[in-house]
Amino acid sequence: MNDYIFFWGCTIPGRYPFLEKSLRLLLDRVGVRYREIEGFTCCPEKFLVETMSEEAWYLTAARNLALAEKNGGDLLVACNGCYATFRSAISAFHSSSALREEVASRLAEIGLDYKFKTGVHHVIEVLHDVVGPDVIGQKVVAPMDGMRIGAHNGCQLLRPGPAVRLDDAAKPVKLDRLVEVLGAESLEYHSKLDCCGEALGRSGNPDKSMASARLKLTELHELGADAVVVVCPACFGQFETQQLVLAKEQDWAPMPVFYYSELAALALGIEPDEMGLDMHRVDVQPFFDTWREVRRVRALVPVEFDYKSMATCVGCESCANDCPVTQVDDTFVPHDVIRAIISGEADSVIAGDDIWKCLECGTCTELCPNSFGMVKVFKEAKHQALERGLGPAEARQGMEMFQKTGVLGQARARARDKLGLGPVQEAGSGELAELLKETFKGKDE
Repeated sequence: MNDYIFFWGCTIPGRYPFLEKSLRLLLDRVGVRYREIEGFTCCPEKFLVETMSEEAWYLTAARNLALAEKNGGDLLVACNGCYATFRSAISAFHSSSALREEVASRLAEIGLDYKFKTGVHHVIEVLHDVVGPDVIGQKVVAPMDGMRIGAHNGCQLLRPGPAVRLDDAAKPVKLDRLVEVLGAESLEYHSKLDCCGEALGRSGNPDKSMASARLKLTELHELGADAVVVVCPACFGQFETQQLVLAKEQDWAPMPVFYYSELAALALGIEPDEMGLDMHRVDVQPFFDTWREVRRVRALVPVEFDYKSMATCVGCESCANDCPVTQVDDTFVPHDVIRAIISGEADSVIAGDDIWKCLECGTCTELCPNSFGMVKVFKEAKHQALERGLGPAEARQGMEMFQKTGVLGQARARARDKLGLGPVQEAGSGELAELLKETFKGKDE
């Protein structure tokens, strides 16, 4: 793991110290070590400073990078704007020897000898590429199974390439993976890659800034998102502030907004009060209320059922019309059975008749894009029904016959004689019974 020097930027320490606290707690929990040094200024921000003076922008960025180089470490950032500034400046320095010479000369005037070797890493990049989702997943003690999260990467984390490219700009997956390793579902939605619109509010277009935020938030509301997760303090502020305005103008229930470190820290068992989540302007309590209810219902799902895979299954339903039984029985909806189990109604499902309509033909398994197949669920539900003495009489009789005789049917001697066939070979019922006596111990009682 690289030697990181944390560049906090202007916004997080000044406006959102609770984000800083969550980052410190999470990075410590997953083993990311970093140092802090004095002397940093604004990165500088691209939208205003670069527009005002490209020279000032380059020199300010170079000075910060030179300070990190002087102290022997790469920069670690938690702001998309800082990430884009430094990555863009580094790209420009590497592309132009004339620019490098000019910058080096100007920095030498203030006693800095910059060799242009500093690297820059976003927190999300380190968590995904260095620590790894699997390691984070192993540390989860309060999984967010059943929670639906709208992941917002933010524009300056992904583009413009190739200078800025933490992930695939057209189909990013890293933040989604980091959300899903916490147990939550990361939603796919049409406006996922759209900018939050925060900069519009700083350029005299507050209405357009509101429209940008509303577009994304409305879509996520319609999809039933429980929260928005961001990786940039500007995006965080935009979604919080605009929702407070929306709530005054219309019937709008604000959706909690989290920086990823807050969400991950919760899943890793860090208490909300320790991170200062009560300092959010948009109340996060609805998220906790939903999470608590989801966990209550989740506890009603027998451990033998794969909750997460079943949730993915009912969210997909691509094989809904492929089950052969649905072609002859329009009352049988396989996904409704699975949906009932993950809704805490496993007992009624196990006691019902629908599970016995599954032929276990393997059609759903063969066609499943998630390599799951509903037959696994129906098989387990049938097993639990038989364990409880439930199920169709035919099934229970067959089970009893197998336990007693080792076969599922008796040979018809007269029919065999008529066809000139000899007696059926003697079954090894006694030997099988001895083999399975521990398996079926107590079943006959």
